[in-house]
Amino acid sequence: MNADKLFSIVSNEKFLKMEGLTNEVPFFVYAYDIRKQKEMYQRILSLKKRLETSGIKPLCIGLYDMVIGAFEEAGELEDLFEFETTAGKEDFLQQLASYINPDDFLKPYFLNRLKEDTYQLMFVYQVGEVFPFLRSHNLLNNLQSTVRNTPLILFFPGEYITSYEHGFELKLFGKFKGPYYRAFKLEDYVVRGNIDGELT
Repeated sequence: MNADKLFSIVSNEKFLKMEGLTNEVPFFVYAYDIRKQKEMYQRILSLKKRLETSGIKPLCIGLYDMVIGAFEEAGELEDLFEFETTAGKEDFLQQLASYINPDDFLKPYFLNRLKEDTYQLMFVYQVGEVFPFLRSHNLLNNLQSTVRNTPLILFFPGEYITSYEHGFELKLFGKFKGPYYRAFKLEDYVVRGNIDGELT
């Protein structure tokens, strides 16, 4: 999907109003090749600026930035770095996962960020940087009850398989599988939202 088509979909009024989803969770996955990550991050930044110029406010959440910011705010970032040098890999990852847990951190974090302004959609990226202590399918599962009124787009370095034959799963880097079925492929909204003739 080129940059213009991506902009046309996410800026469309039907998409912003979540038309065509009935009561389904407004989660979308934009899968891309990990080899194009630098280009994708530049595209996200350009898309954000283009939307803001059009009067649309996107909330951008980089998961790695979120985690580092959380430890910085708690005054524990240096302690974390020191712990990494002495702890085993499993203990270190367990420490991270226990801190970035759904009920005490993730859900309140996303809720508080959404309350900062009148955001009309949300971009979530830096997925690979927080693997394996924060998995995309777990994140989306835990946000289903929290993010209900704002379209969320997960920029995912890998594949999103949606097939009754092959299953429904997020496949990070094309290798690591995580079961998830409630999100839509972003490009599929063109049909679901009946906006095909409206794309420029």
